[in-house]
Amino acid sequence: MWSRNRVLLATIIFLVAYSLGVFLWVYIKAYYGMAITSVGAHLSALVSGCFVDKIEFHGERAVCNFVYQALTVRGPANLHFATQLYVSNYSYNVPLTLSLMAALYPFIKYKRRFLMEALGLLVVIHVLYVFWYCGLQTYYSLIKAGVKTVWKPEAFFWEFPWVFINAMVIRFEPFLIGAFLWFRNMGFKVSVQDRAA
Repeated sequence: MWSRNRVLLATIIFLVAYSLGVFLWVYIKAYYGMAITSVGAHLSALVSGCFVDKIEFHGERAVCNFVYQALTVRGPANLHFATQLYVSNYSYNVPLTLSLMAALYPFIKYKRRFLMEALGLLVVIHVLYVFWYCGLQTYYSLIKAGVKTVWKPEAFFWEFPWVFINAMVIRFEPFLIGAFLWFRNMGFKVSVQDRAA
């Protein structure tokens, strides 16, 4: 049974961490978005058969410029199209997620490896968001340009994961990461000696 002191400590840790996290995130978010968008967009381009011409960052807004090399009746041609996304679309839960991770401290024995795994999972979720968002927009653009026709398996590959990660994973991200940490640390009970050390 959880003691009242642990619950109170967890509440205080959460409130302090969330207040500090929201303040710091305002300054970190744009840089985090640059890294995540760059990785996700390049991976998406690799899979969709395009290449990234350039990515322009305007605060938390990113404009990814893609180029697709198509073969037309007049010969090879480069098709240019841009995709715009906002860092807040996939990262708005980061302060809450990190605060919940910190608030679990009184209840589980943290291991550095498990914390790194949880943070890695968080980053992977965001990269996949950008990957599928850019890929889906690229797919629509190629269909609109007449380069591709709708093929159900390919449409499913781009549409279903995007809808799932946008509607479910991103929204429940704090609880998914918290549950991951909780179950990953099961069997490592917190003892008085561990806390004193």
